[in-house]
Amino acid sequence: MKGKSFFIAIMISFLIWLLPFIGRIFFIEMPIIESSDTAQYDSVISEITESLDQDNHFEAFLLIFKNNILGCAINIAGGVFLGLGTIINLFINGFASADIFKNVYDLGFGLNNILKTTFSHSFELIGFWVSGAIGLSIAWKLIQFMRGKEMITIHFYKQIVLWIVAVFVIILVAAFVEAYISVKVI
Repeated sequence: MKGKSFFIAIMISFLIWLLPFIGRIFFIEMPIIESSDTAQYDSVISEITESLDQDNHFEAFLLIFKNNILGCAINIAGGVFLGLGTIINLFINGFASADIFKNVYDLGFGLNNILKTTFSHSFELIGFWVSGAIGLSIAWKLIQFMRGKEMITIHFYKQIVLWIVAVFVIILVAAFVEAYISVKVI
């Protein structure tokens, strides 16, 4: 996995995420679906909100980290399925991110307030896109191996592990910033 090819994988990962994001923001209008009170409490967002309402930033930090690292793990594991899982997860995450963004905006929060609140921890997206690039790189390497064009080497495994550690650190720090710093900007 050369530097240039991994950078291209990151850009592909970003574009797969960005297309549904733009589509949802500008072109897809979704009806508002009323949910029951019990369903609302089952969601991760409501658990995080509840933790923050109780001033329990550490629990919110753990919930945010768990949610974000799970998305990254799905991206990476999706590489084993020749990238299909990675592509689907990037697509869904881009759409869901835009859906939250748009719904908060439609509720009157305002673009300036949304950006002020989310900007400080938005580097978590880099970790998500890098995890997508890891999944796409694994898929490409498996395809090359199955075609008899390339062997999977120890060097490749070492690079994957280094990138996974980088994703872990990015997501960990972003969760901390989101739970302890971003919430105070509101």
